[in-house]
Amino acid sequence: MKKALIVTYHWYPAGGPGVQRILKFAKYLNKFGWKPIILTVAKGEYPALDFSLKKNIPEDIVEYRTKSLEPNFLYKKFMGMKPEQKIPTAILVDDNPSLKKKITAWIRLNFFIPDAKIGWLPFAVNEGKKIIREEKPDIIFSTSPPPTVHIIAQKLADSSKLPWIADFRDPWTDIHYYEKQPRLSVVKKFDRALEKKVLNKADKVVCISKLDITLDFGKKVSPTKCINIPNGYDEEDFENLNLNYNHKKFILLHLGAINKERNPVSLFKGIKNLAQKKIITPENFMLKFVGNVENIVTKTIEDLDIGNYIEIIPYKPHKEALSYIEDASVMLLLITRSEKNKRILPGKTFEYLRTLKFIIALGPTDGEVANIINNTNSGIVLDYSNESKIEETLEAQIIKWKQKDFHNNNITNIEKYKRENLTEELINLFDSVIDEKYKK
Repeated sequence: MKKALIVTYHWYPAGGPGVQRILKFAKYLNKFGWKPIILTVAKGEYPALDFSLKKNIPEDIVEYRTKSLEPNFLYKKFMGMKPEQKIPTAILVDDNPSLKKKITAWIRLNFFIPDAKIGWLPFAVNEGKKIIREEKPDIIFSTSPPPTVHIIAQKLADSSKLPWIADFRDPWTDIHYYEKQPRLSVVKKFDRALEKKVLNKADKVVCISKLDITLDFGKKVSPTKCINIPNGYDEEDFENLNLNYNHKKFILLHLGAINKERNPVSLFKGIKNLAQKKIITPENFMLKFVGNVENIVTKTIEDLDIGNYIEIIPYKPHKEALSYIEDASVMLLLITRSEKNKRILPGKTFEYLRTLKFIIALGPTDGEVANIINNTNSGIVLDYSNESKIEETLEAQIIKWKQKDFHNNNITNIEKYKRENLTEELINLFDSVIDEKYKK
């Protein structure tokens, strides 16, 4: 059995979207005859915990966990947070931060390069070298964020001469939340140098979005070095779900957290207008958010006085969150608003596809999400600013629901996004990289 040393910060019991990709890869690598060896942190700072994900981990998987020096406890103490409180994931995109938040954000952006997890590096490298001596893996696979994992993998690949693949779930120096941040020019230059070294030294670079290659990584290294393996859905997560439609109430469902960058003001206005036209009532319509919702979003709902049409359910473990799909009529996908959002491809996109239900997505109409939704005949993507079209689309879907004219996509349109199939693509890449490495 071949072995892959996987360097990942996000691992069980981490919750949220960041852990899904590597967890599913590890699950199916094992089924295809590869043994995943996990190098991760002992006590990571995660936005959420999800103990239900343990069932995805093969019983014979090998995990190595090391300590890490992170600034999180200092941040919490400075901000007056309790030790058990989770640090918000969007602290770098706060529109109206307090003085304390401005100070901590500036320190994070200019002193912790490439990210706040850099304190894990010495422990991970030392442990990784021991793992390589004892386990003798065939390949190294690192997956970010945080980018620190790639620097760790680079050092391990340099010392062991093993082939190495760097997997990017998000961009590095071109990540959208750096767009308007106060980073020193010397820091930007140093960060770009770290990124360049990783991209040049990795045998292959894997990206979840094709546009990440076209607009970013493919400009920094040869595009032929970059491979697109997107996120996907796990068929086993849908085995016991009844995906029929709820005929009593039209439910527009969004899964996941919502911050100011995804505040769907135009949609809320459309709901208000439809209510005033008597097309919807609280008895026959509900917009459901399952996940943490920032105050700016709830404030918008209050200002428009549409609270009777919206239900907010706090963060739920992955399996429980998916159960809300059973009663959904239409799925709502909100793409972060930023200058570079064409490249953004939320992991939930593929689970939405698997529901086979109609998707209303708000975001760039020529972005990666739009390409996938259009190519699979799964719904429509509308610009956030197109208020009339958003309202018109929602009204059309409500009318179809009342007529029991339900959208049922063909599963053959989306099967290539099954996690099992995507893992097979990764295995083929492993094999080709190993073969090429030892031909040299």
